[in-house]
Amino acid sequence: MAEEKGRRNGNGRRRIWEFQPFTICHILGLSLDERELRKIFKDLKLNHENQFSAAFEMHQHLAQMCRTQNQHAKRVEKILEEQFAPYKKEVERLGLDPQKIGEIIESGENTFKDVPLSALIWFAARNGSGSQNNGLNEDKSKEIETRIFAAIHMKEHQALRFYDELSRKLPGDKVEDITKELRTALESSEKLQRRCARLEQKKEELISEREAIKEDKVRLVHELEEQKRLNERLRRKVEEVGGEAAFEQIDSMKKELAILREEIKRWNRENAEFIKRSASASDFKSNMKERMEMEIAREDTLAASACNCNASRNHTEMEMEIEAGLKGLRVAYVGGVESLESCYKEMVESFGCILCYHCGHCERGKREIESLVERNDVIFCPIDINSHNACRMVKEACKMRNKPCCFLRSSGLSALKKMLENFAAVGSG
Repeated sequence: MAEEKGRRNGNGRRRIWEFQPFTICHILGLSLDERELRKIFKDLKLNHENQFSAAFEMHQHLAQMCRTQNQHAKRVEKILEEQFAPYKKEVERLGLDPQKIGEIIESGENTFKDVPLSALIWFAARNGSGSQNNGLNEDKSKEIETRIFAAIHMKEHQALRFYDELSRKLPGDKVEDITKELRTALESSEKLQRRCARLEQKKEELISEREAIKEDKVRLVHELEEQKRLNERLRRKVEEVGGEAAFEQIDSMKKELAILREEIKRWNRENAEFIKRSASASDFKSNMKERMEMEIAREDTLAASACNCNASRNHTEMEMEIEAGLKGLRVAYVGGVESLESCYKEMVESFGCILCYHCGHCERGKREIESLVERNDVIFCPIDINSHNACRMVKEACKMRNKPCCFLRSSGLSALKKMLENFAAVGSG
């Protein structure tokens, strides 16, 4: 008997046919739309008359059927229980107390934002005491249902007024579509907010990049000013050492250094050869000393003296002729190795000439070369260490003044000596 009562009471919970008629009407009206009503009628194989609208007749017939205990009422109860199951945990925060749920509905506070009103009514009426329990508790449950009905009835009036206002302000649209439009607008608003947040983040990044660019710009300006200052200091130093002519002088000095290095190598080779010959000559001298003395003793002193005098006279006469042909000649030497100026002078003066040396730099222009050509009898101009402008100016000035100009292939002393001898031979001829 106890098991039968438990099954009838749903394990202590009120059954749908124990609810007040207005409670059943509200739960069904708020939970099932026309499409769901048609589905339930099709599943239960029920029919309805067409005296009024189909939705009203199905709602009225289903509410009337749920007032009594039957298979259809149990089936509807199971459907509603499955529909409200997802909200059970949220309502359990209040302990599923019908009194507290009723107070929340009466106050109008939206404590459960995600729980629909139909679920709140269901849990408030479902967890009360049925007719099989104490009569006092049954009266208490009915009192709670009555209070909930009164609160919902006033909300229905508010909803109808709101529905009427929307119907008048939106004549071209269905009021039922407002919820969809609001949901779509809400989703769009959320997307816009997310996009706005991303744009704000991008804005902050751009501001940060702009500040970094400003800092780089300031740094580059300072570096540019420093570079200008260094360039100006370098320019002043270049002017102090002679301007662009300093670079030509540096090139000339490099060529002079190369020639000197070649001279040093040649002298080293000659020195090594001389040492080698000296070593071999010393051995030969020790072996041939006595023989040479004997041969010298047997030589005819008079014949040897006469021969030596003739040879000495011929060599001396040749030197005297060359010196006589160049004596007092004014020689200009343009270019060459500046460090060898004293050697050039000694070589020229050994022929009885007067040397006027010019380094080959033409900072003072063409007039300086022309003046040099006018003051001298012959101009020697080496082409290995010399500026192109100097060679050209010397050639033009000599041609205009009919002065001899000798271009040397080398800046060495031997080349100068040979050219002096050739010039003397040509002049004496």
